[in-house]
Amino acid sequence: MKEHSTPSLTGTVLALTAALLVATGAPAATTEAETSTRPWELEIGLGSSYKPDYSGSKDSSLRLPIWASGKYQTEHLGTFAFDSGSLVLNPEVRWNFLDGRDAAFGLLLGYRDGRDEEDPGLLGGGTGSTRLQGMGTIDTAVDAGVQGHVLVFGVPLFAQVRSALNSEQGTLAILGAYVPLKLGSSFELTVMPTVTWADSTQMQAFYSVTPVQSARSGFRTYEAGSGWQSAALEIGGDLTISGGWHAIGSVAYQRLLADAAASPVVQEKGQASGLLGLSYRF
Repeated sequence: MKEHSTPSLTGTVLALTAALLVATGAPAATTEAETSTRPWELEIGLGSSYKPDYSGSKDSSLRLPIWASGKYQTEHLGTFAFDSGSLVLNPEVRWNFLDGRDAAFGLLLGYRDGRDEEDPGLLGGGTGSTRLQGMGTIDTAVDAGVQGHVLVFGVPLFAQVRSALNSEQGTLAILGAYVPLKLGSSFELTVMPTVTWADSTQMQAFYSVTPVQSARSGFRTYEAGSGWQSAALEIGGDLTISGGWHAIGSVAYQRLLADAAASPVVQEKGQASGLLGLSYRF
């Protein structure tokens, strides 16, 4: 594991958002009819979140996230979309070249936080803690993979497999459901359960302790193997305020499983997080 700091996700999202605003001309407002007929969507937002310092930490910190999401539906090439992730999902850009009303399938290019030996900053996008002194740095990762969803009894079920193209991170497979619940004319609640499987490379990067790391950090040696890494439930709320403005709130609970839960670096198997913010939809 390398001994250097990881880049911030916030800067990446800011740059992407600025580029999109320039490209689209950032219209001030649109009617519902215009939104339903145009081929693209764009949303940007900012807020505050309270998240664990790292996977398995008993401590959490306040962050100031900036996020963006959008999509563009072409006539013959499917749909291109991007989003900054959620409390439990990582950011990604997707291309659904098979894009039907009840099912879609395509490619993804994503981003994953690393982990360092310092407490996360207010504007930082990564994870870490001074408790991990001696464990070294896990680099952030750009990953590629496949993803898709299918409608089952009106409920979208989704899956994605994503492998790191750089750093010591490995492969993740994520299964989940996205259940939207319309509560009144201006409020929507979404429920999203997920489970995550990780290969041995991913598990070893975040949950194993090598003899060298043990000597430097004081943690006992431990080798984590592939298997189910975590199960999570995220519940989000979206309240339309006026025009394109929305109030956003989300809470999540994530439970580490199997070898991940047994790691000596893990203090809490179950971790909660939350987010409040404002967004604008163009």
